[in-house]
Amino acid sequence: ATFQIVGFVVLIIISLQFVCTFLMNGIHLNNVTLWGDDWSDLFGVCLFNFAVVLAVPAWLYEKKPSVSVTRALGGSSFLAFILYVLVGGLGAATMHNVTDNMLQSMMAGTFGNTTEITSMTFALFIVGLGIPLFSVLTRLNLTGSGLCTEFVANILAVYLPWTTAWCFYSGSGTTSLLGWGGIFFTSIVVFLAPLMLALHAISCFNSEGSVAVYGRLVLSKRQQSIALYVLIVFCVISIILAVIGELY
Repeated sequence: ATFQIVGFVVLIIISLQFVCTFLMNGIHLNNVTLWGDDWSDLFGVCLFNFAVVLAVPAWLYEKKPSVSVTRALGGSSFLAFILYVLVGGLGAATMHNVTDNMLQSMMAGTFGNTTEITSMTFALFIVGLGIPLFSVLTRLNLTGSGLCTEFVANILAVYLPWTTAWCFYSGSGTTSLLGWGGIFFTSIVVFLAPLMLALHAISCFNSEGSVAVYGRLVLSKRQQSIALYVLIVFCVISIILAVIGELY
């Protein structure tokens, strides 16, 4: 818990430093087009960014009973959205012809020594150390559900991802991996499977779940089913668009 709190504080401080640096160097909106010219990896990478949902079951194992699930997940998702828009949008508006990995331009010293150090810290502390944490959470999901033994869970959540990821580390391989991974794995595990499971639970059980998904809003089973069907349709459309973008 202490490590996660420290990581959160470091994330906020570094993100604020990035935003201040971008603002001081001048924002040029002509660097950012409204539509862009390459949508090939857009939907796949967006889907992949929701892979954080995989950490929710492990977090439910560890959280205190007094912690509100909807407030914690809603607040953290909204904060992540704001940081994505501020850092990504302002960074793209500040740098002309920004690379796919914006941190590379920042670590090259384009914005001075301070930003170079903070960007390297971000890459190591937030991105780098966040990967082992995510592996631990995924392993806890597999072992906590009784699906796998600890040995098999280590292979699936730690050894296999780490050994295969090196093959896509250079060039555009990482972006392609995120795109196709978001389409075939994240979209199913994070979107389709939970929605289908929720739809099955509504049709087969009368009791409410332990998490108040709709907050204080009370919906009938029919209303919940309609909402789930709408979400499934949007999910399928996003997956189809992602496949089209990767192929064409």
